[in-house]
Amino acid sequence: MRKICAMLAGVLFLVLVGSGCGTILATQKDAALQSGRIGSTEISAEHNGAGNAGSGKAHSFCAETINAFLNEEKRYQIGKIDDLLFSRPAGSRERLLTAAPKRTEASYASIAGRRIPIVTIFLAACTVIGIAGLLFFRKWHKANIRSKDIEIKYREQLFGVLASNVDDIFIMFAPQDYTVEYVSPNIERLLGITQANMKNNIRALGTTALDPEHEITAADLRGIRLGEFRRQERERLHQKTGERRWYQETLYHVSIENTDKFILVMADRTEERHAHRVLQHAMSIAESSNEAKSSFLAHMSHDIRTPISAVIGMTEIAKRHTSEPEKVEDCLDKVLVSSKQLLGLVNDVLDMSKIESGVVSLQESNCEIGQIVDEVVTVIQPQASAKAQELQVELLNISHRLFTCDELRINKILINLLSNAVKYTQEGGKVRFSVEELEQSNANYAKMQFKVEDNGMGIPPEFMGRLFEPFSRSEKAELSKIQGTGLGMSIVKALVDAMGGTISTDSRQGEGSTFTVILEFRIDHSREEKSEKSKDSSGYNFGGKRYLLAEDNDINAEIMMELLKMRGAEAVRVNNGQKAVELFAAHREGYFDAVFMDVMMPVMNGYEATKALRALERADAKAVIIVAMTANAFAEDIKAALDSGMDDHIAKPISIERLADILEQSETDKGKEK
Repeated sequence: MRKICAMLAGVLFLVLVGSGCGTILATQKDAALQSGRIGSTEISAEHNGAGNAGSGKAHSFCAETINAFLNEEKRYQIGKIDDLLFSRPAGSRERLLTAAPKRTEASYASIAGRRIPIVTIFLAACTVIGIAGLLFFRKWHKANIRSKDIEIKYREQLFGVLASNVDDIFIMFAPQDYTVEYVSPNIERLLGITQANMKNNIRALGTTALDPEHEITAADLRGIRLGEFRRQERERLHQKTGERRWYQETLYHVSIENTDKFILVMADRTEERHAHRVLQHAMSIAESSNEAKSSFLAHMSHDIRTPISAVIGMTEIAKRHTSEPEKVEDCLDKVLVSSKQLLGLVNDVLDMSKIESGVVSLQESNCEIGQIVDEVVTVIQPQASAKAQELQVELLNISHRLFTCDELRINKILINLLSNAVKYTQEGGKVRFSVEELEQSNANYAKMQFKVEDNGMGIPPEFMGRLFEPFSRSEKAELSKIQGTGLGMSIVKALVDAMGGTISTDSRQGEGSTFTVILEFRIDHSREEKSEKSKDSSGYNFGGKRYLLAEDNDINAEIMMELLKMRGAEAVRVNNGQKAVELFAAHREGYFDAVFMDVMMPVMNGYEATKALRALERADAKAVIIVAMTANAFAEDIKAALDSGMDDHIAKPISIERLADILEQSETDKGKEK
């Protein structure tokens, strides 16, 4: 831009010089022409007045002057007339005397009474225009420079804001003496070093390094050629807070205005490294889980085949000894035990599948602590008795007995813990189960501690870290002989977490183990505390009762009808929900004492059938007991059954004792409602 300005100034100077020269030349030409006109006039006067005497000298002088001027052979632009002054001597005088006056009058302009050459006016106008153009260009140039300065200032401010707020540090220094020419202001926030200290001595950066041996040396700098860079990751320590963070440090060798510079960019990679570690940990867990699943499948192949083989084998033996009642009864008892074992394996796998898919939901209902304990002990006592173990049960400091909780999940937790205690304790050992109410932290919640202790073989120390991992089982020879899926403790941990509780373990190999679970239950203030209900189901009488059974599976229907018939009851069976509704409506009110409803049936499922039955315009449709009998045994399945209008839920395979409890309780509740 400066070169352009200089060129324009030079052009303007030439224009001014040319205008001056042109003005002088025009003035001289006009003077010469004027002199020639005057000389000719005088010659003519003298010639007319005195004849030819004495005219030779004057004529000769004038002619020489004009001829000398004419012999230049040039063209002159005067106004708009381009006249050629001939160089020929012959006849030139006559042409000069006639043309000179016209040319002279056209070369001048009268301005304010003064005669000014037109060439001068034209050149003056060009000068004014040139000066005006120069001034305009100068003003435009200044505005352009100011705009560039503002843009540069904005860029510097933007870079400053970014450098202050991002977690990347920028340092530029000279390779000759390591003079720091720029350091981003965020260095004090990120590393605890002030800009001033950093500019004074670049070696201040070395005080933050946790690995000084990897600091870049002068030899390293010489090894980085122009246009190349060097990158490494290092951990540094904040000088004021002591915080440790990882940086990806990239050193660039660049040229700025033909001067070598080094630019160090320190990018914070702490969060990325943390995410990477988390990902690696997750991958490690996934790999461990895959290995555990492979091991689980190997164990399950054995654990599932064992009870199945027992069921098939004992059934075959019973068929061959039909004439020996005692032998048949023994075989059937073993079939029953093996079937329950197989059912437990299947339930564990299904529970873990639900937990791993993240669809565990709690179904809270009214619970009584004594009833929960009785139900658990009823299941565990036979197992302990089979191994001649002593099962101790204690209730300590119980101030509240009525709660709102998920009874099914609590039973699952306690039964798993007690089953393991019995399973891993030698014959004749001791198992202690205690329930204690701890000090309340909230008036509306009771804090309950469930503790299961045994004097069994204990848990190997190397296995304690994997105790709650899915599909994990100890590889100890004495433990590997015990059947199990490796899912029990994983299920317990997941359910305790879902309830917002805690579980802790204390175990010594060869001495025994203690598991402690602490849960908080919302106290049910709306009900009066009552004594524990007896769970003896032998008092319920099936005799003379008539039931409607909706079951699409022929084998399940046959089993259920036979169980009811053995207890003196009658059952009418249909194979879908729509027929159940139609059959109920076709009989008089009170004809059926209860309805046993399968859920997954053709035409109309159990939920739809229940809603349709409840909607019938008759009194018993609202009052009849409806119990869901289904293989869908999760908490959400129970909730769906209750929401559809059923009174209770029982999972297949059907326990007739459990069914008796449900019917007795439902009849009691219905009687209170009346």
